[in-house]
Amino acid sequence: MKKRLDKLISKLRDEENGCSWNTKQTHNTLLPYLIEETYELVDAIKNNENIKEELSDLLFQILIHSKIEEEKGNFNIDDVIDNLSQKIIRRHPHVFKNKKKLTDEQLNEQWNSIKMKEGKRNSTSDPFYTINKSLTSILKALEIGNISKRYKFDWNNYKGPLNKVKEEINEVIEAKEKTNNIKLIEEEIGDLMFSIVSLARHLDINPDIALEQANIKFIKRFNLMLQEFENKREFIKSSNKIKENIWKKIKKL
Repeated sequence: MKKRLDKLISKLRDEENGCSWNTKQTHNTLLPYLIEETYELVDAIKNNENIKEELSDLLFQILIHSKIEEEKGNFNIDDVIDNLSQKIIRRHPHVFKNKKKLTDEQLNEQWNSIKMKEGKRNSTSDPFYTINKSLTSILKALEIGNISKRYKFDWNNYKGPLNKVKEEINEVIEAKEKTNNIKLIEEEIGDLMFSIVSLARHLDINPDIALEQANIKFIKRFNLMLQEFENKREFIKSSNKIKENIWKKIKKL
């Protein structure tokens, strides 16, 4: 099956007989599709539907990125699979070597020790050194919170960040109404968003996924609202009160 897939990808990337769109793709041009397919898989898992289809779409991204490196003479999909196999064994000695039952804390300590040996961790005094710089700001904030928690600097439960969110909202209002200083308002908005991420973490919610679902929901409701009007121009000219009433009706659907 793997050989068949490899041949299909090679055919797509063939300069003479392949797909002209696929042949000109690079790692960078494919990045948006890699991210999109990842989120589509997340959505499929959340809704428990089309998981197989979305897994195959994400696998295609892995295969074509591997093929690009093969064309450069660096490595191929077999090397990727072999690398993964070695990593699974190396990072789980309690399963493949020692065969010990470890607590979650022991597993975390072992994981960090192994990552340090791999060069993925270092002994720097900065505990946030390990955060991937390519993460979105929301996911960086989530990881900052996770690291702080390991250092026993965290709220005991969700009520702590919930109260902080309320506090930060008031500080945004104060910054706007008392100073109207854009830099200060920006800073307070940032603090508010960081607190919301902390609240999500304490409720075991991934804030990035939650926001994406909110985006999808808003778009769906907005398009339904547009359908209540003859055209876009009529919608734009209508009053806010009319739009709000229709919006409330759609929210109940």
